[in-house]
Amino acid sequence: MSTERLREAGRSVAASPSWRQWVRAEWGFWRGVAYDAQRFRRHAWLHRVHSTPSRAARMLADAHFLEYGMALRAARPGFGLARAERLAGDLSAEGAGTEAAAIGLATLRLWADFNAGSTLPPAVQTALALPAPAAEAGTQTLTADTLRSATVLDFLAFAQARHSVRQFAPGPVPHDAIRRAVAAAQAAPSSCNRQTCHAHVWTDPALINRVRSHQAGNRTFGHELGGIAVITSDLRHWEHAGERYQAWIDGGLFAMSLAHGLHAEGLGTCFLNWSVEPATDRALRAEIGLDDAQLVIVLLGFGLMPDSATVCASPRLPVEAAFSLNPPLA
Repeated sequence: MSTERLREAGRSVAASPSWRQWVRAEWGFWRGVAYDAQRFRRHAWLHRVHSTPSRAARMLADAHFLEYGMALRAARPGFGLARAERLAGDLSAEGAGTEAAAIGLATLRLWADFNAGSTLPPAVQTALALPAPAAEAGTQTLTADTLRSATVLDFLAFAQARHSVRQFAPGPVPHDAIRRAVAAAQAAPSSCNRQTCHAHVWTDPALINRVRSHQAGNRTFGHELGGIAVITSDLRHWEHAGERYQAWIDGGLFAMSLAHGLHAEGLGTCFLNWSVEPATDRALRAEIGLDDAQLVIVLLGFGLMPDSATVCASPRLPVEAAFSLNPPLA
């Protein structure tokens, strides 16, 4: 059998690639780099905000800067003046009718109260007069007792009990269970609280089959899935070159939290890798009508657990392989 035909799950498994395969792989690498870089450059607000989602993200980021300044042990009045002015300008430009703007305005008002007695810039004073629905913002007190009471589970056992499941029981997945899992994913850390991630979920078998057809790794078990999620991050929420990989970081945190949320609901889960060529990415995007600004992070299949299922043992390396305590500094 030639090296050209040694492929499984859509990938070459040739031990020693031919020169044609080497050239093809090299070209594919740079094509993928250009594909990702061009889309980030097209949608991120590198120089100026040019879309409503970008402005919403900037308002959330600036509001978060103000609230974490107020949450510091040695919080001092007068901090964050430039951020407050920019937030006020965005509020005046967009109005305060959206969820992001309501959070921004509520935070700005608390920041103004924190700075009572100081002279506020005219732009901030103008924004403070805007009407907006009530929104949670600012700071809150978290006690050690509250934290302990909410974390009584053995998380190590919980995490180690999750496996990649490829055998599912027939039947519909309760939509309330999915909503709770997504709510858990929303609690994942997000850079500057911009909350860029979204779970696009299908539970109709016909729609699941259309979505999963673009991912090679599920061919032997995907027909048993009770649901499939395409997890994305909005590139319009990112700002500068240093954030060029942040969508994948936030997306990974969101995706793992979603998997744990589904696991907590008693459902089986299996991540479906999305390390694909641009053509495959475009095909999925066209299938589901995904906006160009949405970066696909990963797919996640899930479904009802059967009474028993065979799963991969997937032994982990010793914890020392993933852990260094107080390593020496250079």
